[in-house]
Amino acid sequence: MLENSKDLLNIIIAFCVLWLTIFVCWVIYYFAMILKRVYQVTETFNKTMEAVREFFEKSKEKVNNFGNAIAAVMEVGKKVADYVQEKKAKKTARRKNAKSE
Repeated sequence: MLENSKDLLNIIIAFCVLWLTIFVCWVIYYFAMILKRVYQVTETFNKTMEAVREFFEKSKEKVNNFGNAIAAVMEVGKKVADYVQEKKAKKTARRKNAKSE
């Protein structure tokens, strides 16, 4: 089996190459797992940012709709106030005319 020291050296080199190969495979595996985790974190971050963006867009839309509704209500209120003021002015004018006659 072992005829000289060169055979022993070849066996030791083969054993070292085996362990080096196992170590390199282990490093590649853990590097791949790290990259997988980074990808998952990035995906989660992107989903979170998309949800935040959608929230702000919907909030902006609701505020704009609320502003439009308030503007419409104020316009109607102004018209009602003008109408009431006009009626009061007519009523006051009628009373003044009735007193002066």
